[in-house]
Amino acid sequence: MVVALFFPELHAAETDETPGNEQDTTNAVEAYVNSIRFSGNSAVPDEELRQIINTAESSSFLGLGLFGKSDKLFNPEDFQHDLAIIKKLYIYKGYFFADIRSAVHFRDNGKKIDLDISITENEPARIDSLAYEGIDSIDDQLRKQYFATASMKTGESFSVEKLIAERDRTMLFFREEGYAFMHEDSIRIKVDTTGSNAGVLYRIKLPDKLVYGPVNAIVHNPVRKDTKSLEKRFVDDGIQGVIFGKQNIAPALITSSVAFRPGQVTKGSLEQKTLQNFGKTNVFSSIGIRPDSVRDGKLYSTIHLEPAPKHQIEPKILVDNRYGALFFGASVAYENRNLFGGAEQFKTTAEFGTQTIYSNNLLGNLEENEYEKSIPYELSLKSSLVMPVLRKPDNVYSAYLEFSQSKLPILLSSLNGLIRGSYSTKPSPSSRVSFDFFEFEWVQKDSLKGFSKLFRTDLAENIGIDPDDDTAVQAGIDSLLETHVNQTFRLRYNYTNLNAATPAKNIWNLDLLLEESGSLAWLIDELIDTKSYSGFSDDEAQIFGTAYSQYVKVETKLAFARDLSPGKQLAGRMHLGWMMPYGKAETTPEERRFFAGGANSMRGWLFNTLGPGSSESEAASNFGADIKLELGLEYRWKFFKMFGQPSGITFFTDIGNIWDRSGPYGFSLNSLLNDFAWDFGVGLRIGSPIGPFRFDFAWKIHDPAEEEAWRILKWNPLDYTFNFGIGEAF
Repeated sequence: MVVALFFPELHAAETDETPGNEQDTTNAVEAYVNSIRFSGNSAVPDEELRQIINTAESSSFLGLGLFGKSDKLFNPEDFQHDLAIIKKLYIYKGYFFADIRSAVHFRDNGKKIDLDISITENEPARIDSLAYEGIDSIDDQLRKQYFATASMKTGESFSVEKLIAERDRTMLFFREEGYAFMHEDSIRIKVDTTGSNAGVLYRIKLPDKLVYGPVNAIVHNPVRKDTKSLEKRFVDDGIQGVIFGKQNIAPALITSSVAFRPGQVTKGSLEQKTLQNFGKTNVFSSIGIRPDSVRDGKLYSTIHLEPAPKHQIEPKILVDNRYGALFFGASVAYENRNLFGGAEQFKTTAEFGTQTIYSNNLLGNLEENEYEKSIPYELSLKSSLVMPVLRKPDNVYSAYLEFSQSKLPILLSSLNGLIRGSYSTKPSPSSRVSFDFFEFEWVQKDSLKGFSKLFRTDLAENIGIDPDDDTAVQAGIDSLLETHVNQTFRLRYNYTNLNAATPAKNIWNLDLLLEESGSLAWLIDELIDTKSYSGFSDDEAQIFGTAYSQYVKVETKLAFARDLSPGKQLAGRMHLGWMMPYGKAETTPEERRFFAGGANSMRGWLFNTLGPGSSESEAASNFGADIKLELGLEYRWKFFKMFGQPSGITFFTDIGNIWDRSGPYGFSLNSLLNDFAWDFGVGLRIGSPIGPFRFDFAWKIHDPAEEEAWRILKWNPLDYTFNFGIGEAF
């Protein structure tokens, strides 16, 4: 691209000489920069100006000298160069007559320097004429489409940014209309300036319009050179291909990923879609589309594919404080990215985690000799198989198996087995719909020594049972510990505008879930398994002598993030959930309920220790509730780097709770207004390749479990809740 720019004479930036502060800034100054202040700038934010200059303030975490930049001596030559760069930036944005001035103030006997940069922007240049040459050969309809999407108009302010944006739009527009070899050098721009006006002329040289000719695909040998002795040729759906080496790659996987065919008008979007399709398979590490030649208006092209390693082993470490004390875990996963040749992904994982020390935080109502001292742990074995629908690259079937065993701090142990079949599709580039058409979960719980006493003291009243009624208590314990199955249908909708969002716009993430359990089991109960079983009446939900759950569940999660400036972001979330039993069931299964508290929930409370409502029992909180409402807000400030990753601090607040559907902690308008939990806090974020390490310190503002709920009135900085996790909270 050639750009001819004619600007009025530019004057070098000046340095004021303030009385009492006269200094010769051409010589080295043994002083550090204490502050840099900008004034008069409205077209360019302070943060953008700070990013383009070399001179910088000394900074550190909370002014404590931690994680900050090393102090650097003020260099007058660098500073003069910085002023010139600011001037060029304003010219780039169309402010030809911007005036940049500076003042240098010395402090602490000349050891520190305050820099004042004053900017008089004046009026930006205006586009008084805009012309295009070289597009007379295209038809009227195409010309109308081209001008309808123009990013520059006469009368608007001028900037080089707009020049480049219009050039890029022109290039992409014509590539989409068959001009495959349209590139930057096909467009020349001339800008004439007179005073505060700018005339713009685009000279466009269109290449020949083309259609796709024969399309070839080559899958290269990943371990040695391509040789004819180890090749497999195919022709499928208009695509010719060759696979080198002993690789099991189905031709349909390749042809279904290619979005264009011979005879179609060349389009940049089709080639981009092809690259995306191949990327989604996770089979190839390098993907390239190379134009080979042009003959008779046809573009001959070849797609080159370099296979990625088929096998992968991935170890992970998990560290958090979910049960109050440090919880440490590890996992190892094996993944096969192309199991049968059609990009089927098989993954199996073994995970184990345990609390590092014993804690009885949830057993305060029991004497030490009344319960078994046990350390919580979690063990799980998981396997999944994802099978893409080759002719529909965005559609997949998946199968999932899991076995897990855990010992919980509420004196319960649990065994779970799960099998699931799912189908997933993308109705739009920003959304995905998943349907779990088959899910069967087997749940068995057992009690440890002391659970009966814990049930009486912490749980019975929560669920409407008189703790002094031995028969009712035993019935409640039996119901809670009863082995049961969850046969579930689940529909999930996800939406994100992450890929389409422009800078300074909100990034939205929406997750909607509809879940129903028990309908198929009920049909088996009513039509197939009509026998009577010991311990069950005809009114109880059971199949083949095992109880089953019946419930419906609705859940929505909405999160947003907005970049306020480089390194500063505002983020928020909303989490709503509701569930209820139906049919023969009287309660919902504990493992499917909602919980509150922890690193990704209400951070003023430890993991699953909040609610329901104004309940004082943290043990009862571990059994969950059927209604949930949570809101969260964060201000994220990244201002230093660790391990090469952005790091900083986050200020946050959370408000919400969980509620029962009825009873002493049931949801109502009065309970919503009085039994909400509210916290605020600050967290340290240390960047890492796997996501930021989160260290959150939270203080309770309003605790519905306390007699004097407004804890903020007696705020104690040492009375905080600490939560640790990896990755942002939302």
